[in-house]
Amino acid sequence: MLVCLCFRQKPEEIVVRTKMGNGQSGGAKGTPTLYIHGLSAPARAAWMTTKAAEIPVHLKYVDPFKGEHKTPEFAKINPDMTLPTLVDGNFSLWESRPVMQYLVSKFGGRHSYLYPKDLQKRAIVDRLLYYDLGSVYKTVTEYMYPQLFQGKPPDAEKEMAMRATFDYLNRLFDGGGHYMTGDNLTIADISMASNISLTEIKGYRLDAWPDLATWYQRMKAQPWWPECNKGLYEWKSV
Repeated sequence: MLVCLCFRQKPEEIVVRTKMGNGQSGGAKGTPTLYIHGLSAPARAAWMTTKAAEIPVHLKYVDPFKGEHKTPEFAKINPDMTLPTLVDGNFSLWESRPVMQYLVSKFGGRHSYLYPKDLQKRAIVDRLLYYDLGSVYKTVTEYMYPQLFQGKPPDAEKEMAMRATFDYLNRLFDGGGHYMTGDNLTIADISMASNISLTEIKGYRLDAWPDLATWYQRMKAQPWWPECNKGLYEWKSV
C-alpha cells in the first residue's frame, strides 16, 4: 500500500489518498486521516486501535527524524507538531489516548468493547489510561530513550521506577483476567503494550513479572501486531 500526499489549490488543504495494488484510489469520502511514525509508541497505539476496531483510515507517515512534523503544512493541522494526529473532516485531534477514545467512540461499532459505552466500565479504562500516561509511558521512556537516542548506559534508578510500574501491572492480573480490565481487550491494553514494546529494542525481558509477560505475549499474538509494529522491529534489528 502506497500513500501519496497531494495538495489542492490552497496549501493548507491536504488530501491523502491511499493507493491500492490495482492502482485504484482506496477509502471512501470522509475517511479520517491518521498521521503516524512507525517507531512512536503513541502513534503505533492509535494505529493498532484502528486495526482492532476495523476502522478504515488513510495513513500518512511523518518522519520526525527528518523534521517532517515541523513543516508549516503540518503545523496548521497540529500546532503542537506531535504524533499521532487525527484529521476527521474539519476536526483535528492529537495525543494518542484522546485519539483512541474518539476513534472507538465514533467508529467502533461492534468493537465498542475496546472503549466501553457503559460508564463504569469506561471509567476503569480511563483510569488505566491515566496510569499509562503518568507511570507506564513515563517510566519506560525515561529509562529507554537515553539509551536509544543518546547512547547512554542503563540508569539503575530509572530502571527501578520502571520495575515498580511493572510490579503494579502484574498485580492487575491477580483476578485471572486475560486483559487489564478482565476478559475483554481495551484501548488501555493497546496503549500500554505499545509503550512496553520499547523495552524489546534493548532486549529487556519481563520474566520477573510472569502474568504481565503472558499478557504481553497475548498482545503480540493479535493479528494486527506485526504490521503495526514493523517500524519498531526494524529499529531493533539495526
